[in-house]
Amino acid sequence: MSMRSEDIEKILRRMENVPGVEGAALVSADGFMLASSLPPDFSEDRVAAMGAAMVSIAERVNKELNRGKFELSIISGSDGYTIATEVGLEAILVVLAAKNAKLGWVFFEVRRAAEELAQILKH
Repeated sequence: MSMRSEDIEKILRRMENVPGVEGAALVSADGFMLASSLPPDFSEDRVAAMGAAMVSIAERVNKELNRGKFELSIISGSDGYTIATEVGLEAILVVLAAKNAKLGWVFFEVRRAAEELAQILKH
């Protein structure tokens, strides 16, 4: 495993230390898994495809409704949250969180992780 891959995995695993976060994944903008720290009962392919679709739709909504540059998308379900944000131009961070997660803390860590991942992917 390269140093770059190790750094990415470390950031994804760190997300799991945030109370309520169940897993995280770095996916390509076209919906392919790049790296993940997901529970075994989640399909990596499904998380990658849905995360890319979330961002694509959210970007379109922002554009059509004049909401400015896309920052973060969150889908709330009865059993938890799916959060997605861009990582540079070519990747997306997808985070799965439980319903009892402290969203302020989760959002802070998602933004921090996305910034760090973007720096790693630049090099």
